[in-house]
Amino acid sequence: MAPIVTLALMAASLLGVMSAPVSHDYKVEVAALNTKYSGYGITGTDKFHRGACHDIEYSSSDAVVAINAAQFGDSKHGSSACGKYVKVNRADSDSNYYIFKVVDVCKDCEENTLLFSERALREFSDQDHLSIDWKLIEDGEEGKEDKEQKEEKEEKEEEDDHDDDHTSKPESSHHSDRTYRGRGTWFSDTRGSCGVDFSQDEMIVALNEAQQGEQYGPNSKCFQKIRVSVKGEPSKSVVVRVVDTCPHRYCSYGQLDLSQAAFKKFAPMSKGVLDLEWSFV
Repeated sequence: MAPIVTLALMAASLLGVMSAPVSHDYKVEVAALNTKYSGYGITGTDKFHRGACHDIEYSSSDAVVAINAAQFGDSKHGSSACGKYVKVNRADSDSNYYIFKVVDVCKDCEENTLLFSERALREFSDQDHLSIDWKLIEDGEEGKEDKEQKEEKEEKEEEDDHDDDHTSKPESSHHSDRTYRGRGTWFSDTRGSCGVDFSQDEMIVALNEAQQGEQYGPNSKCFQKIRVSVKGEPSKSVVVRVVDTCPHRYCSYGQLDLSQAAFKKFAPMSKGVLDLEWSFV
């Protein structure tokens, strides 16, 4: 009987090894802030883990992102990427970047890979798998980037003035000179974050949260006017007034939600999404 007992013990030992948890050798570290990573962007709502960021609710129609498990961190101990943002650009073009909120972990994604919701990925690609560059950033980085870009533009204008041997010009607002680009959709509300009632027959707009500023703060864009045109058609433009905010979960930096009347100046509402260029006036 001894050989049988020995064989049984060996089988039990082997079975125990086979049933032991498999280690994926994850670093369990959150990606470093403001550090460039090169990897892939993919989409697939079935790959979202759901629940990794316990206090963040989202739906499959939101423009959001999940980070691979190796760079997500540990949400149980408050050291994860939950609630932070990723700044993304296509690897073949660094002239345009997009910002999305991190709401989950992708357990099946390889390191340096980001999982986008369908709505998020379609903002910059019609592919389901593409090469990207990305950084993990804190909320509010958009304002910092906007300031840096503004300063760079001012420096370039000063250099151009010097090169052309022009005398100093009166100080002007660079704020109204800058052109922004982003997706444009339409919305249905009749009261907004600026505290006024409005009609969808008016030429109005909801500005993305990253550029809106606090309602009563010094940088609030409430009631400012914006000139909007479809990309590539600058001669066909409309002027709209800011009366509302499009939350970050729906609108990334540079994006607008137009009133139905304003949207129909460019296309029927059934089109849904436009590629816009706009500036403050």
